[in-house]
Amino acid sequence: ETQLVQNEYHNMGVVSLKVTTVNKTSISKLSNVKGKKAQVTYKKVSGAKGYEIQYSTSKTFKSGVKVKKAGTKTTKVTITKLKKNKKYYVRVRAYKYDEDGNKVYGAWSNAKNVKIKK
Repeated sequence: ETQLVQNEYHNMGVVSLKVTTVNKTSISKLSNVKGKKAQVTYKKVSGAKGYEIQYSTSKTFKSGVKVKKAGTKTTKVTITKLKKNKKYYVRVRAYKYDEDGNKVYGAWSNAKNVKIKK
């Protein structure tokens, strides 16, 4: 009887943790399109609920950083209102929600740059 009570006690301390991870995406194409815009094409991540596209004139993304959000229906996003003759650095990450409804982000893709000439 004592052994049974001990086993029950030990089982009470078990907590199952489900860790949600998101795979890293990558930018497949980044080009300057007419009207001071940049078009970003990235690879789809399975299970992702959305994407964040971050762009900046800073290579290290320390200043002037802007974020554009995208859903899962597309893998091509156009960034507008850019300045002519400037170089922009762009990176993308996917996100999904864990079982508690919290947003879980994947790693940022490698940054690519584009010079705005059009």
